[in-house]
Amino acid sequence: MTQTYWIETLGCPKNQVDSEKLAGKLGSDGYIPAADASEADLVVVNTCAFIDQARQESIDTTLALAEDRREGSRLVVTGCMAERYGSELAAALPEVDAVVGFGRELAPEQESLPQRKLIPVASAALPDFDLLNLPRPKSSSPWAYVKIAEGCDRACGFCAIPSFRGPQRSRSIAEICAEVDMLSAQEIVLVAQDLAAFGRDQGKGERQIVELVDAVSDLVPWTRLLYLYPSDLTDTLIEAIFRTGVPYFDLSL
Repeated sequence: MTQTYWIETLGCPKNQVDSEKLAGKLGSDGYIPAADASEADLVVVNTCAFIDQARQESIDTTLALAEDRREGSRLVVTGCMAERYGSELAAALPEVDAVVGFGRELAPEQESLPQRKLIPVASAALPDFDLLNLPRPKSSSPWAYVKIAEGCDRACGFCAIPSFRGPQRSRSIAEICAEVDMLSAQEIVLVAQDLAAFGRDQGKGERQIVELVDAVSDLVPWTRLLYLYPSDLTDTLIEAIFRTGVPYFDLSL
C-alpha cells in the first residue's frame, strides 16, 4: 500500500524550500502527499530555531500534531531545532518517533539521532543526501523561492545560524538556473542567509551575485532578492536589480 506524508513547515522561506525538497525526496521514495496531517503515515515537522518564539511555536506545533496523528503513523522532527538541539529535543519530546538533522533520511527505520557535532559544511562529507541540491517538484504557484546558498560566514552576535547551518556553501549558477527552469514559475525569489556573499566560498570573486541575478532574470519575467546586507550594496548590484523586472530588495537590519 502506498505510504502518505505530511510536511508542516515553520520559519523562513529557506525552510519552505527545504520542505519542498524533502517532499521531492519522499516522492522519489514512493510516498504521496496526504490530504491532512491526521491521515498521513509520515508526519514531518520542519522546525525553526531562530528566536524563542519560533522555538516555542515549533514545540507547540509538534505536540499538536502528535495529539492529532492517527495510530500507527510516524512523527519526525527535522529542521533547525533538530540540528541545533538534537538529543535534548528528542529527550524533551517522547511523543516524537525521530529527531533528524539536515540531510538525514526520514525512513521508518530511522532512530532518534544524538546531537551531532558541528562539522563545517563546506569541507565535510555530505550526510545521507544533499538537501541544498535536491530536486524539487514544479511550483504550484506563479512564484517560487530558490535557495542559492546554505550557511553564513558572518559572526553576528545576535544570530546562531552559522553554528548549526555551517559556513557559506554556494551552489553553482548552472544548478540554480536548472532549478529555476524546472519550477516553471513567472517570479523567482532568490534566498540565502547572505545573498551578496554568493560565490565567495568558491573563490570566484566578490560579486558573483550580479552574474547570478542576470542569469535568472534571463529566464523569468521577475526576480526578487531577499536578505541583502546594506554594506554589500554596490552600484553594479543595484543596476542588476533594476534589470530584474522588480526594482526591489530586502535588507537584513
